[in-house]
Amino acid sequence: MTDFFEIIPAIDILNGKCVRLTQGNYDNAEQFSDNPLEIAKKWVDCGAKRIHIVDLDGAKKGTPTNKKIILNIAKHTNVRIQVGGGIRSRDTIDEYLNSGISYVILGTKAFQDPAFLDKALEKYNENLILGLDLKNNMIALSGWSKTIEINLNKLASDPRLNQIIFTDISKDGMLTGPNLTLIKQIANTFKSNIIVSGGISTLDDIISLINIKNEGLSNISGVILGKSLYKETIDLGSALKIAENHSK
Repeated sequence: MTDFFEIIPAIDILNGKCVRLTQGNYDNAEQFSDNPLEIAKKWVDCGAKRIHIVDLDGAKKGTPTNKKIILNIAKHTNVRIQVGGGIRSRDTIDEYLNSGISYVILGTKAFQDPAFLDKALEKYNENLILGLDLKNNMIALSGWSKTIEINLNKLASDPRLNQIIFTDISKDGMLTGPNLTLIKQIANTFKSNIIVSGGISTLDDIISLINIKNEGLSNISGVILGKSLYKETIDLGSALKIAENHSK
């Protein structure tokens, strides 16, 4: 449970470029910059204290592919960085965390290998985020190219799980607003802090999430902003001010 609400700008890297996808479709990737570090510095200059980075190549291949670029961003920005995409081994987790990354996001490996997740929660705890990506009420894996059914009750009751990024894939990149009903269900299911991703398109969407948090679902701890920043439907500085002013 948190009193704060974080605004977290996103950088998705594909073939070394900064891109945005729509509903996880790699075929329609839209490039916004060929320099992810410049984008990261832009978000920091706007006031961001935390940045969300996804190695899209790594997510599909199952091994980090843009690691050099990501670690260079961590080296040249004095903010917390969370990284996902292709993290399937403890060696990769160790390398990231030992190189200035604040949090690693486990998705595919966590759901395919519960024993791995169990050991990772024991060892990394505060630095571990579970990536919960839902597609048609199923968990999406491997760059959202596969789906499986999972009973979330055991995970939901694990006190070692501190943070979850919940992504509604049907809303991802659509700029149509978040599914507030589904977000409430996830926040009610888990005791962990929930970072929301998918569909955020206006400042009013952010205010709606903060209101839900302040009305009782205090584990909603932040939101990831992607296409809304790149398409300029949301100004990052304004979003950060709203979060600061509306948070308890």
